[in-house]
Amino acid sequence: MYYIVSISLRALTLFSKFLLVIMLAKLLSISDLGVYGLISAVIGYTIFIVGSEFYTYSTRELIAQPKSEWLGMIRDQFMYYLIVYGVSIPFIFIIFYLDVLPYQYIWWFCSILLFEHIAQEINRILISAQSQLLASFVLFIRQGLWCWIVVVTMWYFPDYRHLDTVLLMWLIGSLTACAIGGGCIYRYGKASIYKNINWVWVRKGVMLALPMLIASVAIRGIFTFDRFFIEKIAGLELLGAYVLFASMASAVQSFLDTIVITFSFPKLTSLAIAGKMDEFKKEMWVFSLKVVGVTLLLSLSCWLLSVVLLQWLSDEAYLKHLNLLDTLLFATIIYCFSLIPHMGLYTLRDDKHIIYSQVTALIIFVFFSWYLLLYDNVLFIPLSMIVSFIVLLFWKSYVFYKRIRNIF
Repeated sequence: MYYIVSISLRALTLFSKFLLVIMLAKLLSISDLGVYGLISAVIGYTIFIVGSEFYTYSTRELIAQPKSEWLGMIRDQFMYYLIVYGVSIPFIFIIFYLDVLPYQYIWWFCSILLFEHIAQEINRILISAQSQLLASFVLFIRQGLWCWIVVVTMWYFPDYRHLDTVLLMWLIGSLTACAIGGGCIYRYGKASIYKNINWVWVRKGVMLALPMLIASVAIRGIFTFDRFFIEKIAGLELLGAYVLFASMASAVQSFLDTIVITFSFPKLTSLAIAGKMDEFKKEMWVFSLKVVGVTLLLSLSCWLLSVVLLQWLSDEAYLKHLNLLDTLLFATIIYCFSLIPHMGLYTLRDDKHIIYSQVTALIIFVFFSWYLLLYDNVLFIPLSMIVSFIVLLFWKSYVFYKRIRNIF
């Protein structure tokens, strides 16, 4: 029962985020939607960098220790984050000084960045504590509930139809999630807080997490820098349309992760660790069929929904650029297919090729996008994504095929 409720909350959270973007497209100006897309993308990317993928190390360490020791380890982890924030502050100000983001939103950006990051780490700690239901509830507070409040408020009170309303509710959602989740974690036992900070433990975690940070920052960069290239070519108005279509396409990936990948990962990992390679190969085949089938079904559903949705929005700016959605969906399909060999390589712990391929994909995307800026056509940006994702798919597929062939 708890499991079903937990999954339902996660699905509702995904739907809430999707609904928010749709309603913002209806209720905000298209340029405001573009600014929202930039802010949310940069916040997400900055959290990746500041977080340094340290959780990939700390969660394993937490699970191996009794909960009475957790608060001290969590304190050490957040001391590391504090140092990274101190180093990052000048770069954050540079983002606004160079007008990458409008300066008027700097306070919102910094506040949401801080508390969204804390809430994200709290979520991971709760999952490590096997409090999945509580973690799903905190996630819904952080990323779902406030979306509904924004939609209802802006629908019934036209005076609140501006970006500040969205950012205020986002901040309140993150703060509330921090308070609820943090209060539960604080009960684990306080004795370990009074121990000295274990800098050796922190340093070890940073070194172990660094390779996966490089891979994550690279692939996340493609889904962040695309918006800046679009804004550079066509301005905020067309960026607003791009944000809507990109959100619809990314919903395919998000639902695939919730429906297929989350359930398949533990079994594939356990089979790989146990050395049961015959069963692993069969499970990978089943996983591949699920990914292909679900991706195509979700993509088709997304495209059919867009036909109805754009008529309801009744904004010529969105209808005029519908070909962007087609291209983004195709890019998403290729990327989702690349998750098949990615999962195989990850479970077999072939991190080297994951890093190399994802960094190469980012370089290809930036190179093609920067070069194609000269042609002043926004369609070239998602086309650059397609090229980089094709490289990603073939690279990982080739390496995974070689690994499997060598095993058998």
